[in-house]
Amino acid sequence: MEERDPNGTKVAQSLITLFSGKFRDMQYTVHPAGLPGEAPGKSSNVSWAAKQVERKYLNNPNWSSVLVTVMDSDTHLLSQYFETVVAHHLRRRNGGMTDMTLYMPPIVFDRNAHLVPQLVRVADLMWAGAGLSCFTSKPTLTTIAIPTAVYTVPLPLVCLAGGWDTGSEAIGEDMHMMLKCYFATNGRLMIRPIASPASQCNVTTGKPGIRGWWADHSARYAQGLRHMWGCLDTGYAVRRWCNISLDYKAQEQATPGSSSSSGSSVGSDPERPRHVEIHLQLNQHALHGPKLRRFTWRNLILFSRLFEAHFLPIHLFLVLLASAIYAALPYPLTSCASLTVVLDLTSYLRAASFFLMTIYFVVFYEAYHQACIYARANEMKKAGLYEELADEFSYRKRLSVVSIMDYLLFPVAGTLFGSVPLLQAIVSHFWTEKLVYLVSAKPLKAIATGVLHIPTDESDAILTDV
Repeated sequence: MEERDPNGTKVAQSLITLFSGKFRDMQYTVHPAGLPGEAPGKSSNVSWAAKQVERKYLNNPNWSSVLVTVMDSDTHLLSQYFETVVAHHLRRRNGGMTDMTLYMPPIVFDRNAHLVPQLVRVADLMWAGAGLSCFTSKPTLTTIAIPTAVYTVPLPLVCLAGGWDTGSEAIGEDMHMMLKCYFATNGRLMIRPIASPASQCNVTTGKPGIRGWWADHSARYAQGLRHMWGCLDTGYAVRRWCNISLDYKAQEQATPGSSSSSGSSVGSDPERPRHVEIHLQLNQHALHGPKLRRFTWRNLILFSRLFEAHFLPIHLFLVLLASAIYAALPYPLTSCASLTVVLDLTSYLRAASFFLMTIYFVVFYEAYHQACIYARANEMKKAGLYEELADEFSYRKRLSVVSIMDYLLFPVAGTLFGSVPLLQAIVSHFWTEKLVYLVSAKPLKAIATGVLHIPTDESDAILTDV
């Protein structure tokens, strides 16, 4: 909980009172306000909570079996997710290897999508579909996927990476931590998608009428701006990539037991137990093998993912704008035949891309959405909560009028909540990298009538599995 929230401690204590019997252990920590070098937001919240997790578990000889899960408070994870993560984690450890894996589920907006404005729903539909596109059922050593809001990392990997950054450059907390772990392991991070979807809520203010309609769109734009502000991570990745060879030279001169072998990414912490320091030093020494190279196929895939996330939306927008302006100019200014041919060709390519993307959503995403709804409904029935949550299932019909309108609005929603916020972000970065962190408005849920009302916003939560 945050110190800035006057009700934070009360809410935490109420949650523990309500649900302590459902967990092996429940604790809370209060994140102090105004710590030096911290920017308000999810990353600094998670960083503080993770430090408390380290304090609790690092003195435990079995500390390497602790898994840390980061999630937004409106996220609904199935029990299958944790079972699958633990199974993969134990398999890695039984092979005599330290688990340097980031586990991540796909996301789906299947809770209140039927209650929000259509453009808001379409924007989140595209967001979920884009994240799903880089998933694979059988990940390899070259797999690169970017987590969205929810992921799990082993505690040794958290220590090796040096925890979560707290500055304004880490506003894209999920991507930033993935990049930090990737470069801390020198590109040897294993990224394993988990086939158990994380259910999310669409942004909504809950206000009625035309004012509510406008407020919902404004809230979604603010969320889009915060997401696109994370394009700072491209610069972060480039800087870390450029330092690969420099870090390797420093590591070549170090030995596993020396104080310098912990490297810049780990850092020697006098508060850490000796067995933890030795473990981290041995792991980082092993990660700096003779095959470490700056130019690898996996690094190329990584930067292609960053291009898709931070460059492609604005490039597409600017190309469309420039093409429209060029076509509207009088003849003497548009007499270049070769340029006209190129513009015609690219317009056909864009039309084909839109057609293929629509096919992807109609055929694959709709089936995925139905499977997610079915899995969550079954689990809620087993838990005896289905009746209470019956109105929190956003069903879709593949070729209904509403779904077809959703597909036709892809370009509009993508521009309003993707390209335009990205343009604002990259122009703003000429002056500042700081953004006022606004928590996205999500639907309110009464957990226990008359006892506790908790807004399901995008604040963070950390769970540990031992």
